[in-house]
Amino acid sequence: MGHSDARWRLLSDAELVAACRDDVGAFGEIVRRHQDFVYGAALRIVRNPTTAQDLAQEAFVRAYKALPEFRSEAQVRSWIYRIVTNLALNHVTRVRELAHDEVPEPRPAQSTERRVESRLLAEEMDRALLQLSPDLRIPLVMREFEGMSYQEIAAATGLPLNTVRTRILRARRALRPVLEAWR
Repeated sequence: MGHSDARWRLLSDAELVAACRDDVGAFGEIVRRHQDFVYGAALRIVRNPTTAQDLAQEAFVRAYKALPEFRSEAQVRSWIYRIVTNLALNHVTRVRELAHDEVPEPRPAQSTERRVESRLLAEEMDRALLQLSPDLRIPLVMREFEGMSYQEIAAATGLPLNTVRTRILRARRALRPVLEAWR
């Protein structure tokens, strides 16, 4: 898709979707705008950069093929987010294992004991997150790791706002024992 054409940068996402019918370059701008967000969404679920990159690319391919069905009142970002989330969850369900080597390295100033403790807590948290059903895990990850508002989560998942709040509350309650053990 080459470098982004300056004329596309001035258009809204909805205008870009409309322009895609005549020029694939418009879709290149949609990818440019949302690729980091889509990659990050996949990475939070699969915890593997290479797999997340593949899933992000696949999500954009599927989005492009599905453009004729896109409802312009929907947000492009939420729509692609839903595609990549489904792809990532399907991948995790198929693979059923998590790469634990993606825990970020702590700063060297920390003691070895503290680094080991941080890594163990991160691995324990990953395991605990995987124990949650996807309907609880997804809203929690969106809120806690991606910093999305309850309204954004409702839009991205297609769930009512109160359902989003309830699921996040239930997920936090389910994770509380893991966190308590590390205090």
